[in-house]
Amino acid sequence: MKVIQLSDIHIGKSKNHERFATLVEWILKKKTTHKSKTVVITGDIVDDGALWQYKEAKREIDKLRESGVKVFCVPGNHDYGPNGIIENNECIGYFKKYISGDIDYPHCEMIGNHAFVLLDSMLEEMQETELWGAQGKLGKNQLRNLDKLLDDLEDGSNETKVIIALHHHPFYYNYFLKLRDDNLFKKVITREENETSRANCVMFGHKHVEKRFNDPNDSKEKKYGIDLIFASGSTTERHSNGKMAIPVIDLNNKTVTKHNIA
Repeated sequence: MKVIQLSDIHIGKSKNHERFATLVEWILKKKTTHKSKTVVITGDIVDDGALWQYKEAKREIDKLRESGVKVFCVPGNHDYGPNGIIENNECIGYFKKYISGDIDYPHCEMIGNHAFVLLDSMLEEMQETELWGAQGKLGKNQLRNLDKLLDDLEDGSNETKVIIALHHHPFYYNYFLKLRDDNLFKKVITREENETSRANCVMFGHKHVEKRFNDPNDSKEKKYGIDLIFASGSTTERHSNGKMAIPVIDLNNKTVTKHNIA
């Protein structure tokens, strides 16, 4: 199974709404190239919480969904408030109405034997009284429910592949940007007795720097036992070659292939 990951679109910044439309057009026109029917967007879809940005995001996401592409979206700090550091209940309402739907987290949907588990790394951050920056926090309740969900998925079938998506970067320790409860998250997804993972793939964004964390040839994250850990960059940012790039994750072969987009 192949999955396209988009992240940190930031509609409302520069010409990102046009760039997002270009990315969507490529996905729709190049189905035989990327061979994916699933798109995961790992947060910061909008930039500063203006209503038109959510509507623009919905317009493009609807194009994918209407063509038969399954789209999963998790919220980022910019989706929940202006400038990514001031959370706003009105913005949360916009995100639910136009992008995610009114779902509870963790949210799980099955596609064949693949379980897509969506997390809200702003859920507990909204309750914090310390406003230091663009951190995130899953919170004990969400982690407790994630633990139970992973148990249920294990009981259901040994063939189930678990893909976890969130916005905040569990392996990035900058105090002003980190996932505050990253260590608790890692404990939940790892079987401590034999250091294997209950997740086959973990994907996220937030830092705007693309990296595969458990590349078999260069990795400090092997101890978590996760087949594939991938941080997406900002998909609407252009690289040194002047092009955007769409990463396609092959969950079966445990590879990531980038496609350059003009």
